[in-house]
Amino acid sequence: MGGADDLARTIAFSRRLFERISTRVEPSRFGRAFFHEGFPERYDSNFLLVERPVGAATAEQVASEADRLLSGLPHREIVVEDDGEGGRLALSLAEIGYRTDRLVVMVDRRDPDRVPTVRVQELSFEQVRPLHTEVLRRDPTTAGVADALAGFREVLVREAGARFFAARDEDVGRFASCCELYVQDGVAQVEDVNTLEELRGRGLARACVLRAVDEARRAGADLVFLHADASDWPQELYAKLGFDPIGHIWSFVRVPE
Repeated sequence: MGGADDLARTIAFSRRLFERISTRVEPSRFGRAFFHEGFPERYDSNFLLVERPVGAATAEQVASEADRLLSGLPHREIVVEDDGEGGRLALSLAEIGYRTDRLVVMVDRRDPDRVPTVRVQELSFEQVRPLHTEVLRRDPTTAGVADALAGFREVLVREAGARFFAARDEDVGRFASCCELYVQDGVAQVEDVNTLEELRGRGLARACVLRAVDEARRAGADLVFLHADASDWPQELYAKLGFDPIGHIWSFVRVPE
């Protein structure tokens, strides 16, 4: 399959995942809005997904639709699947207070440049939860809701079969890096790759991602993908691990004042 086919499969995968982990879905002129009433503070569980071309609609009109659907929530998030539409809306949404993130969709297609010797373990959610919580508490944008955001993994385990892989740094004797894996209908996503900042550069994240890819293949996935910030360095690591870019999606977030 080519890049366009693979990109369409990743988008279909994400839509199914959103459906499974949401408690409510509302129709929109541009697509659908997804909600989880139990986690209103989680942006990625309460957002407008733009699934089809918005035509001549302006950024202000798209933002107004988000305001209507997400009324009662302090934040706004708009995810645009089409790269061209996202690019067209980006500047105007930024001007009305939205933070813009362009995400590159990367697919595992090649052998990694090297295979690390770091041991990776598959953990239960309760085993990996302390590391997730610490990562969230260290981030000023999520510190105040770290426990709730970490707790959402229980939903991901129950509804999406999330699996967790973690690497221990032997010098400090603790788990310091982890990632998640979701597999359905022959497609797999590696998600939420994190390493404690002071322990980066030791091959821990590399080992976790490659273990997740191996497990995805064992589970029958012929397509394994991940999302990376198009303006940040992790995409360079993923390229070394054998991932190639095939497209982009956009995320626009307006945080509470």
